Amino acid sequence: MLVLMSSIFDGPRITAALMKWDRAILGHQAGHILNFSHGIGFGWVSPTVQILQTPETPFEAPITVEQVSWIGSTFAFGFLCGNIIFGLTVNRLARKYNMYLTAFPHMLFWILNYFAQSVEYLYVGRFFAGLTSGGLFVITPIFLSEILDVDIRGALMSMGMMFVSCGVLVGFILPTKVNYYVTPCIAVVFPIFYLLALYFFPDTPHSLLKRKRLAEAEEAFNFYKGIDCHSVQKSNADMEQTKEASGAQSEFEEWKAIFLNGSSSQRVRLHDFCEFERSAIKAFADTFVLCILYQFSGCFVFINYMTSILAESGSTMDPYAITPIVGASHILGTFCATILVERFGRRTLLFSSIIGLVVGMYGLGAFVQFTDAATKAKFDWIPLAFMIEVVFMSAYGLFANFFTITVEILPAKIRSQALSISMCLVSILAFVVLKVYPYFLFDLGITVTMYTSATICVITTIYLYAFLAETKGKSMDKD
Repeated sequence: MLVLMSSIFDGPRITAALMKWDRAILGHQAGHILNFSHGIGFGWVSPTVQILQTPETPFEAPITVEQVSWIGSTFAFGFLCGNIIFGLTVNRLARKYNMYLTAFPHMLFWILNYFAQSVEYLYVGRFFAGLTSGGLFVITPIFLSEILDVDIRGALMSMGMMFVSCGVLVGFILPTKVNYYVTPCIAVVFPIFYLLALYFFPDTPHSLLKRKRLAEAEEAFNFYKGIDCHSVQKSNADMEQTKEASGAQSEFEEWKAIFLNGSSSQRVRLHDFCEFERSAIKAFADTFVLCILYQFSGCFVFINYMTSILAESGSTMDPYAITPIVGASHILGTFCATILVERFGRRTLLFSSIIGLVVGMYGLGAFVQFTDAATKAKFDWIPLAFMIEVVFMSAYGLFANFFTITVEILPAKIRSQALSISMCLVSILAFVVLKVYPYFLFDLGITVTMYTSATICVITTIYLYAFLAETKGKSMDKD
């Protein structure tokens, strides 16, 4: 794994960091097992909703557009509740315990899908999926940012979104290849693996320092740094190891001073959100605009309704057959983000991806609006090409880096609370988008849907281009 990842990343500095931080990378991989399963849940909804609207539904009767909108939007209710719950527990419980808790509602999601006898089971199941999502998007970025070195943090957190993308592709394919009740049996295994894998990794040094468990914090720091202090003490002849351990000890002492004496150890108060020479206010403004862009661009909602979008585009291609192709482009996009994010920075990937996203959505809307049925039949590959462009571009810039940028632009002292508030906004926006998107798509048409999303992208990007700072290389302990 390390050899493969070292060949991907550019430059000896990042390669050396990867080899040094092997345990942190393994912790990163274990933390994303649940993201993979969660991605299966995302992708599973798209073809399943389309199937449930046909006579092939496993229920007594096909579901309606109104029920489709509730299947989508109940996820956002759970997402909001998950943000609130995990926002309250993020600093009250250890990071690792919070990571454990995210697995249980996800298992309930798949169990309810298996035993579903009516659409109401899916409503409740999607609510539990939202709870997990809220936990993953609040806890996981913080957990990973606290165990990963600054040199590899952006790349590996972007790689984390590739786990989601791979899960999405599996979720796109499974419902079209196996019986409705088989997918839950397969997917429920992953959260169990996740719990077992996470058991072997300590809590983050930051979390342990906050709870004044200094000896354990130092052990965790050395564990994730890949430093065996006992071996170093026994082998004084190895000057390189001794120097490395000494440097790590100095770095840990600096961390300890920040948490015990600095702003991170102080109680967060309301006025802290307006301090830091107004940087907190600016960070909130940037985050909120970024949240609006993330949701209303369609970056998230496309995954849920991809099969329906392709079916409504006028293409004569089988939407069930071509949806996995679009899913593959999502994986490729997040993979490119992993390679490029530390080379070019967050801003470059974000804005270049939005340009491609806008072009693809305006292009698809114009194709559907200005061509007749004969042209659509002759050039039935064009909607697929535009959707591949839209999904790829959104994946490599906006989707892959949204949570990395959000975590990095928020001030250290209020990061946990501010991230939870930001994710609450994301969940509210997700409810709005998931609830109204079926009406836009099926009633107003794909042209209006694409034009609306593209226009919102343009407006929000103008603001972010003017005010969003580059966060590449930013310390997670300092503002």
